[in-house]
Amino acid sequence: MSNWFAVDKKGLAKLMAGRPKAFVLYELLQNAWDQKVTKVNVMVTPIKGVPMTEISVEDDDPDGFADLAHAYTLFAESDKKGDAEKRGRFNIGEKLVLALAYEGKIETRKGAVRFDREGRHEVRSRRPAGSCITVSLPMTRAEHQEVLDAASRVIVPAKIRTTINGQVIPSRTPIVKFRVALPTLIASDDGVMKSTTRKTLVQVYKPADGETAMLYEMGIPVVETGDLYHVDVQQKVPLNMDRDNVTPAYLRTLRAAVLNETHHLLATVYDASQPWVREACSDGRVSDDAVKSVMNMRFGADAVTYDASDPEANKLSVSQGRPIVYGGTLSAAEWDNVRRAGALPAAGTVTPSAKPYSPDGKPLTLVPESDWSPAIHRFVDRAKVIGHELLGTTVLVAIAREPGWRYDGTYGPSGNLVVNLMRVGHAFFEDQERQFDFLIHEFGHQYCGDHLSEDYYRALTKLGAKMTMLALQNPEFFQ
Repeated sequence: MSNWFAVDKKGLAKLMAGRPKAFVLYELLQNAWDQKVTKVNVMVTPIKGVPMTEISVEDDDPDGFADLAHAYTLFAESDKKGDAEKRGRFNIGEKLVLALAYEGKIETRKGAVRFDREGRHEVRSRRPAGSCITVSLPMTRAEHQEVLDAASRVIVPAKIRTTINGQVIPSRTPIVKFRVALPTLIASDDGVMKSTTRKTLVQVYKPADGETAMLYEMGIPVVETGDLYHVDVQQKVPLNMDRDNVTPAYLRTLRAAVLNETHHLLATVYDASQPWVREACSDGRVSDDAVKSVMNMRFGADAVTYDASDPEANKLSVSQGRPIVYGGTLSAAEWDNVRRAGALPAAGTVTPSAKPYSPDGKPLTLVPESDWSPAIHRFVDRAKVIGHELLGTTVLVAIAREPGWRYDGTYGPSGNLVVNLMRVGHAFFEDQERQFDFLIHEFGHQYCGDHLSEDYYRALTKLGAKMTMLALQNPEFFQ
């Protein structure tokens, strides 16, 4: 079945023609780096009089190509597929380069092969060690410069001396290195590429002046991110077929991991407010320390959240110079992580106003249970059952008589529900609709104290749905 397919070189070249010419250098360079090499020399030479460039990549691998036929066989089984720490996976890179080439030559210890207008030719010459691939490509002078610029963006692996036109490409020193579990691709025993997750080394670099931060796969640029740092993943990155992008989910995972290791390096409010930082702070894998560090940088160490349950507390915080962070400032996912980390306390817990629940407040005047009317007793029983069904907690109910207290009632995660008789009136205890409205409103504070936040809104809709299901499943309860 070897003659099932034929490849049209011109058609393949047309598919590749729209890609930036930097990919030529990256494909050849990564193939060389994946070998047992200590030196890789790249020459990029314009051909006089014509819009052509010759690119030559030579390495000192003592073995050279494992199989010379792989140089011109599309999708041959690659010995790199099973190694997550080698860049190749489809055994296609140099073929894409050859598709664009006017002519080319590959020389190895196993032999050599030459490509020209007449086709492919076996050559008797052999190299004593290493491999060299040379191609002549149609290329404008601007594209020629693009290839040279691309060479300056690579991150050369340690212990591999790499030159471009005789000049050593400088090595870079990471500002942070860490290991983290990330998705990757690796071949199974039957040779099929499959997704998996494994721990790998990630190296973070500060971009040079004029550079845009990029995601790298083992030193080869993949895609611009616009983040604060270059991030080099030391295993196969799950790329698209063109090897120039990753999924948003992968990038989000990586950003959270990077922020966990670099949050202490954020130097300005601008840095801490960048989209990649906000995306990382929205991820459930972001650390509490990272969230606290970012919030402190963005809003200040003394910042508090707006407290709808204690308006006076907000004013007291402002009077003390504390920034107030309002509900709409952060996304719902950011707020989830802020609460988990305890990063931004509510104003009422930092600068509480004088009220019954504060140490210097006057205790509430409560109506003794012996003075409760039958309607109040029914409401209390109903509130306890509904609280248990909706919140899964024990609710303690008290009836207050406070004409100067401007609240209908209060509820907190501790499970204490207070109803102010002087505000709601006796008619409240005969009106089930008002009672349900009151209970849903107050029980929403089990999850969020901020009336204006998305989380509080979501809590109310969740409780409303649960109340509906309770009514459908136990209609006799509401009789």
